[in-house]
Amino acid sequence: MTRHLAILAATAPTFLSLLMIHSYGGFGYERPQPDPLRLAIGTAHGYATAYLPVLLAFLALWVPRWLPRAGATAAAVALALTVASLAVFGTGGFGPQFGAVLACQAVAVVAFLRTRPERRAPWPRAVIWSAVVLLALVQTLARNTPSSDVGCYADTKGTWALAFYHLDTAHGLYCWVAAAAIGAVLFAYRAAPLCGLVLLVPALFEPAAWLLSDAPHNCSSALELVDGPYLLAAVLAVSSRTRLLDRS
Repeated sequence: MTRHLAILAATAPTFLSLLMIHSYGGFGYERPQPDPLRLAIGTAHGYATAYLPVLLAFLALWVPRWLPRAGATAAAVALALTVASLAVFGTGGFGPQFGAVLACQAVAVVAFLRTRPERRAPWPRAVIWSAVVLLALVQTLARNTPSSDVGCYADTKGTWALAFYHLDTAHGLYCWVAAAAIGAVLFAYRAAPLCGLVLLVPALFEPAAWLLSDAPHNCSSALELVDGPYLLAAVLAVSSRTRLLDRS
């Protein structure tokens, strides 16, 4: 149970960041000034929040005996960087959710310290969940690259366009990576594939929006609207509970 609490608390700041942007707008808070110290703290805090779930996922899959202490240490580093960011930027960079972010990170530290090491995942399942996390991470990085080309898309309007905006924001905040990491940490539990199914949202949003809103698209084929890496990650996550893998 503590493993569930630990990974959920560790990834909660990623999802809370969606609320922060919603509250203030994409550029509604003060951005780091070109002061070297502030820039270093802000950058380190961003990386710690984004990549903590990835680190926890690979610890849980490949070296679970290290997860309690290493996970607690990594969560403590993220907590320290959040405190440093608050000291440098104030609460304006976090919105009214800054208290929740601190609380979640503190809970993660304590929960990881109380987590017992579990047996290592069977290697086929470890490989599958590693691929799920890496597929989500690589696709997120590709989408977040300044020079990236999103490719073809459905020309949605109104509510569908707003939904796409929030979906794109979730890409930038590593929300899909965090969802994949939760499943990887909880690989031994029956609910783990459900985390992979969350990846169907970015995978199938464009074709769903095209079909349901009758929006035009600039693709040579409707199949190009499907985000392949996320779809593959979701399929792999579901397959991780097959009987063949359970017997390995």
